[in-house]
Amino acid sequence: SALATGEGHANRHISMSPQGVAYPSLSDYFHDKGLSVGVLTLGNVVDATPTAFYGHSVERDNADELTRYLLDGRLDLLCGSGIREFTRRSDGVDLVGELKKQYNFVRSVGEINAAAGKVICIDETMDDMAEESNLTLLADATRASITKLEERSDNGFFLMVEGAKIDYAGHSRTLPASVIESLSFDLAVAEALRFADQNGETLVVVTADHETGGLVLLDGNEQTGHIMGIYTTDDHTPMMLPVFAYGPGADKFCGTYMNTEIARKIKLLTE
Repeated sequence: SALATGEGHANRHISMSPQGVAYPSLSDYFHDKGLSVGVLTLGNVVDATPTAFYGHSVERDNADELTRYLLDGRLDLLCGSGIREFTRRSDGVDLVGELKKQYNFVRSVGEINAAAGKVICIDETMDDMAEESNLTLLADATRASITKLEERSDNGFFLMVEGAKIDYAGHSRTLPASVIESLSFDLAVAEALRFADQNGETLVVVTADHETGGLVLLDGNEQTGHIMGIYTTDDHTPMMLPVFAYGPGADKFCGTYMNTEIARKIKLLTE
């Protein structure tokens, strides 16, 4: 939520003040400026990171409340897993039926650009852990999302892409999973950079909300490809995080600063 809004937050709050006042996210900001907006996650669309870019709540597990914000129609694209969050509801809302009045509702990444107009893509394969057979899934979805958002607006677009399961690997303290999920995310970053090089007017910012697992690399062998890593916890850590930026305005992201500054810097570049 700090990355999405530029505001500090109480624990478990999603883009909302301690008093229950909604903080506008970058998605809100760019929608109001006439840009197309997309949220893409290689995980559940009702997890904390994607919801911070389209919803508001004082409790991150309030899935019914958070997904109702999609009815505002402020996104041009939402993509991830989690069909149960739309169909097994305690509030009695036929969310899929209501969303179909504004969105084309598709079930695979390959259908994102086959459907006209705004799209919600709930692809359950995005819930699978990365392996060789699906390693390019997030990159494929990133490429499709860029194409969709480009078509939706002549003013440009804002796209949030999350490699969600790098965090899962840290929680489970599984080094092979940490490696392959990072490789999956790296391929998605490559798609963004490739588009930025072709477009010339696109800023790419790569960072994280936190580190997970306290991973320390102790030894490795370049010839065999083996590496030794030790996790110091199965939880999040306060480790400082890098911010990588590429494209117009990238120089504004140098230095050391609070995570709330990232959204503020992005906004300043477009005022």
